[in-house]
Order: sequence, then C-alpha cells, then structure tokens
Amino acid sequence: MMRADDPSGAWQASAEAERLRDRARERQWSGTGSRGVQARIDIDTVRAELDARTALIAYVFTGDALAAVVVRHDRAQLVALGDWAAVAHSLPGLRADLDMAATMRTGPVAGVVARSLSDRLASLSRSVLDGPAGVADADRLVITAPGILNGIPWAMLPGMAGRAFTVAVSATRWERMRRRGPFAHDMAAFAAGPRVTRAEEEIETAVAAWTRSTAVTADAATVERVTVMASRADVLHVAAHGRHAIDNPLFSGLELSDGTLFGYDIDLIPTLPDTVVLSACKVGRSSVRWGEEAVGMTRIWLHAGARCVVATPVVVADDDACELLGAMHAGLAAGVSPSEALAAASERTGIVAPFQVHGAGF
Repeated sequence: MMRADDPSGAWQASAEAERLRDRARERQWSGTGSRGVQARIDIDTVRAELDARTALIAYVFTGDALAAVVVRHDRAQLVALGDWAAVAHSLPGLRADLDMAATMRTGPVAGVVARSLSDRLASLSRSVLDGPAGVADADRLVITAPGILNGIPWAMLPGMAGRAFTVAVSATRWERMRRRGPFAHDMAAFAAGPRVTRAEEEIETAVAAWTRSTAVTADAATVERVTVMASRADVLHVAAHGRHAIDNPLFSGLELSDGTLFGYDIDLIPTLPDTVVLSACKVGRSSVRWGEEAVGMTRIWLHAGARCVVATPVVVADDDACELLGAMHAGLAAGVSPSEALAAASERTGIVAPFQVHGAGF
C-alpha cells in the first residue's frame, strides 16, 4: 500500500520500507521461483547439448587469476588468461567511458570518449575473450562467468563480432532451460514507462513485427496492467527507466506510470514469459557481495521462471535502444531465438550496444 500512497518513490527511504526490504529478502527469495536443488551436469552432458556451431565458455576466478574452460561438442580445453589485476584496474575507466558515450553523442569530446572506449573494449577483448573464443571456433557462445565479470559489456567486445551469445547463470541452468523446447512466440506484450526518450516509437516499431500483441503507454502503463500482461505473453518488452537497489535487488525495479514494478512483484507472477526484454538503464546490473548471490533485475526474472532476459549491464543511449531492440523483434516474431535475433539486429542496423541475453538465449 505504501507505493499507492506515494507513487513518487520517496517512501523507499523510510524505516518501514527498510523493514519490508528485510522481510522480502528473508521470505520471498527463498520461498518462490525455482525450487529444489539441481544436480550439476558434467562436461560430457554439456558436450551432448552442443553442436559444431555452439560452444560454452566457463570462466573461473581463483581470487587472483582468471581462466576459462572452453567446451565444444568434440572436446574441452582449459585456457589460461592474462593478468587479472591489470584487467580489474581498467574496469572503472571502462564503466566511465560507457556512461559518457551513452550520454554524449555529438561534439569533439564525444569523439575523444569514443576512441577511448574503443581502445578499452579492444584491450578487454584481448584479455578475456579472444583466446577462449578462438579455441571455441563457434558462431554461438554460452558464457558462464563469476560475479567479478558481471559488468562486462560482452556484445561490445570486438571478439564477439558476428557471434550470437547468451550469458547463463550456470551450465546446469542453461541445459535445463533448453529442455523446454522451442521458444514460444505467439503473443507479445509491450509497455512504455515515463520519461524515456523514444520509448513509444520503440514500442510502435516492435509491435509492427507481430501478428498478435498488446501494448500500453503513458498513464495506461501501470504496475497492475503490466503484471497482468506479463502473465499472458510469450514475449514481454518494457521500455522504462530502472532502479537498482544494491542492498536488496528485490527492490530493484522498473518505473511505470503509477510507481515501480519491483523484483518482489515479479516473483509473484504465476506464469512468466519465455523472453523478457528490458530496455532500461542499469537494470541489467548485478550486485556482488562477499558470500551472497549475484542478483539484479535480470536474475529476478530468471529466478521467477523466465527463460531468458535481454538487458544491458551498463547505461545505454535511448536512440540505440530504440533502433536495435525495435529491429530485434522482426526475428523474435519469426521464431528466431533471442540471442540470434539480437545479433542479427545488430548486424542489420550497424548498432553495437551493450544489450545482451541472459539465461538460455538459444
């Protein structure tokens, strides 16, 4: 009721809100979503799921070094990577360049930022991706990564060019989700939140690709309406600003016309879409604390039952989101897997943006 009483969001700073956060964390995260402990699969089982076009790269962090286990359909190989300390030292600068590039699109300073970002991405690609991707020699990659790599914009790394990929929670979760069979793509639902430049245009472009769809914008894009739509759609696309609550990701959320759709709301939806598209700033980020799970809005949707989530771990320009995600729906509506639809849209539009597919994108 607090959200309805004060849709501005100011209530979140109150003591009562803090108490509710603690209760939500203690009760809902352990009591909803995926139930039971899944037995871990072995490398032979992973290999059986792969074909000549697909490989899995599992990153392993020892505390001071990074390595990757590359699994193909015919073999597995351990790839040692470079100096992790140097990579870690470069990440804050990369995040700063990404934020600047998303907000500064023209002018001489924009060119300087673009060149700096390009250099950083190329260096990061050489450090963490190019070696494993070369061993994988595949058009489609499944990536599993420890929390220290959560902020990596994989889609923007030069070594990922021309490849479809999905960032999986684990190899076990990816294999289990694949058992569901082909993606459902009969019905799509769309919502545009407030104050997002070109959000309605993005939605209109995406809707045009679908035979069956429903969409809400402006005042009609309420928390209740979007929640109901989510329970009835195969694909849900929300263009909205995001809130990222580091202390409790269940209180991360999407800003809609009458308030915020929080993570705990999502956990209560009885049936989730196969594919969720989040066109919003920062909601793809995950928080990592010592001894705790890495969770964010993407993890909330996956935990609740979505098969995959398209989101960005960093700030993204509204123009890029509008063009790229609008184009992606042509593939989704035709039954193309989300990872391949996103990769094809990037190639078709020429837009290299940090959007990536989490979960089982193919």
